[in-house]
Amino acid sequence: MTQKKTNALNLSLLILALTLEISVSHAVKLNVALIVLALGFLGWRRAFKSIAVLLLLPLIPAASSYWAITLHGTDTSYALLLFARTYAFTALGLVFLTGVDLEELLLWLEQHRLSPNFVYGLLVVIHALPQIMREVADLREASLLRGQKLHPWSPLIYVKVIFVAMDWQDQYVNAMYAHGYTEGGSRTIQRQLTSSRCGLLMAGAVFVMVNLIGH
Repeated sequence: MTQKKTNALNLSLLILALTLEISVSHAVKLNVALIVLALGFLGWRRAFKSIAVLLLLPLIPAASSYWAITLHGTDTSYALLLFARTYAFTALGLVFLTGVDLEELLLWLEQHRLSPNFVYGLLVVIHALPQIMREVADLREASLLRGQKLHPWSPLIYVKVIFVAMDWQDQYVNAMYAHGYTEGGSRTIQRQLTSSRCGLLMAGAVFVMVNLIGH
């Protein structure tokens, strides 16, 4: 059995703690500090598409909240808080998507008493997503050949996804049983995942640093 250190849990706990904090905090500086930190992290990971998403996606809801509060109220500080909080929530979500290895996180939780059926069910969905996206792309191309353009809100796309998932269900179940998986049975661990203590200390340091800057 091999061992591997992972920071998936440490980063997830840090994001969860910061999410809960900005949900109740009224410090605008805290939200701004998180946004700047997230931009630096995404730049370090070379996730330039995620940076573009962070800059553009929350713009409409954040601006709408700011405009609505300033229009019907007199306290512009609360409007600015909601504006910054919207961007901060988006930033933390993107950091989770780009920084956390979801497979490692789920396997770590499974090794610490989370239901294997739940974990492997989610892993099947995660690994099937690229194939489902290819099926949707093939469906769009086939529709274009018939002179019909499918949009993201077209019901035919979602019907196709449902039928593909139902068709693959039995194949995934048979594949798991073929590899020796039995529900409720004992399993041997080929790769033991351990949470990095250094990563935990770094996550704690980041949490303290953000609070010192933001308050």
